[in-house]
Amino acid sequence: MNIGYNELGVEPKRKVLYRNFHSINGRIYLVEISRNPKKVFILLFPNFEQPEEYLSEVLAEKVAMKLMSDNLNLFENLVKNFYIKFNKLQIHGYHGKGFSRKQDMVPFKSMDQ
Repeated sequence: MNIGYNELGVEPKRKVLYRNFHSINGRIYLVEISRNPKKVFILLFPNFEQPEEYLSEVLAEKVAMKLMSDNLNLFENLVKNFYIKFNKLQIHGYHGKGFSRKQDMVPFKSMDQ
């Protein structure tokens, strides 16, 4: 999805790691998590037909890896920690709020079970 020129450094040919629709604060967003060699980009599109309008958060790779580790390395669990405050994307465990949603996580189930 080409978001046009931006000052965040999000490249048109970035590597997309995850893209799916999720309800955040009662509104449906297309959530995209992508990366370049040094940064991880989290983009929320309220209307995917207008890709130039989005909410974003840019994370250093090390911070993103820590958040993924805290969420059992599942993108769905990470997205459960997203919320919107003052029209900005916030993440529990990163933006001043402690990580306390472990009870909502989906544990990995192997095919043997």
